[in-house]
Amino acid sequence: MKLIIARHLIPCTGGRAQVTETETGILIENGLIRRVDRLEAFEEERRGGKVEIIDAGDNYVLPGLIDAHLHLSFSSSAQPLDQLYGDDEATVLLRMVRAAQMELRSGVTTVRDSGSKGMSILQLRDFIRRGELDGPDILAAGMPLTITGGHCNFCGLECDSREEAVKAVRLLCKQGVDYIKVMVSGGNMTPGSDSLIDQYDLDTLKAIVYEAHQRRKKVSGHVHSVIGVENAVEAGFDTLEHCSFKTPEGADYREELAAKMREKHIAVNPAMGKAYVLPPEEAAPLPDKVAMWGAFQKSRFDTTEAMYRAGVEIIAGTDAGCKNTKFDEFYLTLNLLHEKVHMTKEDVLLSATARAAGVLGIGHLVGAVEAGRQADILFVKGNPLDNLLNLRQPEMVFKRGERVRL
Repeated sequence: MKLIIARHLIPCTGGRAQVTETETGILIENGLIRRVDRLEAFEEERRGGKVEIIDAGDNYVLPGLIDAHLHLSFSSSAQPLDQLYGDDEATVLLRMVRAAQMELRSGVTTVRDSGSKGMSILQLRDFIRRGELDGPDILAAGMPLTITGGHCNFCGLECDSREEAVKAVRLLCKQGVDYIKVMVSGGNMTPGSDSLIDQYDLDTLKAIVYEAHQRRKKVSGHVHSVIGVENAVEAGFDTLEHCSFKTPEGADYREELAAKMREKHIAVNPAMGKAYVLPPEEAAPLPDKVAMWGAFQKSRFDTTEAMYRAGVEIIAGTDAGCKNTKFDEFYLTLNLLHEKVHMTKEDVLLSATARAAGVLGIGHLVGAVEAGRQADILFVKGNPLDNLLNLRQPEMVFKRGERVRL
């Protein structure tokens, strides 16, 4: 057993992220948090000599972070398409191991992979779950559904008709994915694709959701176009990724769609990483997108803020693996949500802990420092509720109660 002594605890329980300044004990056993209480309640454990005492000192203690949108099989280089089109499955798996361990060392203890090349991500997920390899817990979609030649077709699963899409969902569920990812619209990084292309009609999207929900799998949709957003909301998707309300004339935010998202408890992951920090010439995914990228960045901030103000649940993700977006820079995304989307720091922290866990269906496991949850715990020097950049360099990370070598 271990006992963490915390003088500055941010438990992220009860829908709040506030600092508890009272000396608190966090008792860990078999990878789980057994008790969280005032320190004086643990006198017997402290006297017995059988419990390892870990004093957090002046560090702030909080739950391990959840990056709810990344791509472990993407290289995060200046030209990730070179690897995505060229590398074999063994090389992809090795890259994913490295990426996953970078995430863990940066304080991210759970990730949702939003589409991978091939299906070896399931092997990586299972190795980590069994404790045979260090890494964050992975929620894996495997290969995303896309049309022939569509966005992320290099991942390996193309399906065009309603029947092909239904069969693809059944096959992915048979292979053991954690959820289904659908490219509802086209995207910016795939040659030949366009974010205004609506890849699937409403009937097909409804069939995908029905098949997935029958098998108790959530459905996530990559979507940029207004029509795509409308169809995904109508079809009953669980989360929308990006959700940029794009039209040929620019962003066209629809209040009525945001209201439906709120009513149907459809969360949004804007997936804003380094591509929204860097200048357009470095951030644009393809050379022909440079001219539009600056305006696109600004519109994404505006529409995401509008959804946040409308009460849509926002969860955080980096899109790490895409161009120049590395796997240890979650703090940039979180700071961006505060500075550009104008979310409160408390809401930003919840978007990467308890709120993300609830949206992803793993709130009983992670996302808070609370009895019964996994002992995924992070120590940082400064208070992240004062400055989110204090999450940049963790002092200590625990994954299921075991200290991670940083």
